[in-house]
Amino acid sequence: MFQILANTNFRIIPIRRLMMSISLVVILIGVASLVLHGGPNLGIDFKGGYKFIVEFERPVDLGQVRSTVRALGFESARVSDFGSANEVIILLDPDAHLAAAPPDMDADAAGDAIQVAVADGIRAAFTDNTVVEISQEKVGPKIGSELRTQGLWAILYSLLGIVIYISWRFEFKFAIAAIVALVHDVLITLGIFSLLGKEIDLTILGALLTIVGYSLNDTIVVFDRIRENLQQRRRGDVYEEVVNASVNQTLSRTIITSLTTLIVVLILYFLGGAVIRDFAFALVVGVVVGTYSSIFIASPILVEWQGANQRRRNRRLATT
Repeated sequence: MFQILANTNFRIIPIRRLMMSISLVVILIGVASLVLHGGPNLGIDFKGGYKFIVEFERPVDLGQVRSTVRALGFESARVSDFGSANEVIILLDPDAHLAAAPPDMDADAAGDAIQVAVADGIRAAFTDNTVVEISQEKVGPKIGSELRTQGLWAILYSLLGIVIYISWRFEFKFAIAAIVALVHDVLITLGIFSLLGKEIDLTILGALLTIVGYSLNDTIVVFDRIRENLQQRRRGDVYEEVVNASVNQTLSRTIITSLTTLIVVLILYFLGGAVIRDFAFALVVGVVVGTYSSIFIASPILVEWQGANQRRRNRRLATT
């Protein structure tokens, strides 16, 4: 198969507008989902709150755990399984202390009261199914807000660094094409997470930055071949055809790299356990979308840019 890919001449650039339209539709669906859900489903890392991971001796009924937690006064608690039938995760909002502590109690004491109330309530309600372990985590709203701000700045700084590096190594239009492709990858990943109701926490932020790095590496390989071929092109060679040939010349490398990476992240997803499952899922989406954008988004943007410049030159010549 890879030998076949080494000598391809797929008409990738001529169908660029169709592929861009498909990407636009997918992005709009994701954005609509984000709007309808009031933004991304932020985890407690970013919005603050309380997380409990409870391990029981035997499989447990989620509905019974949910009823127990709500009976303690935590009506908005979210309860779901955590990788196995005898493990559950309980998420409480930052204002959960209103149900478990007097209003005049300070934040630290209120947090301690919540943790004691949940742990004791769970153990008392499941005397016939011993609680093996309860892990607890608390993040204050202020810390969550700071982490959210720092995460956004990390993404912005990385994009700025990419623009500077690619503009220096190639040209400014290459930098813009790469940034558009990276934003495309991140938006589609966020949209899929919104559609599936998955949380965005620090781990997922790390996955998004990993996706940016992976996709950028793939895109730069293609850009490097485009630059080489543009430097060697003869008079009469069409810009679009040079770019199309360059994408085909790097196609086998792109597919092989993506497949080997995908195998690893799929193994992480299925065998890595519940703790890193969402992280691995984000990488699976990112590898697929990043490969797609390197082929069908980044390079075609160069052709559109070149075409726009050519049309402007033609208009100037027509008016002189």
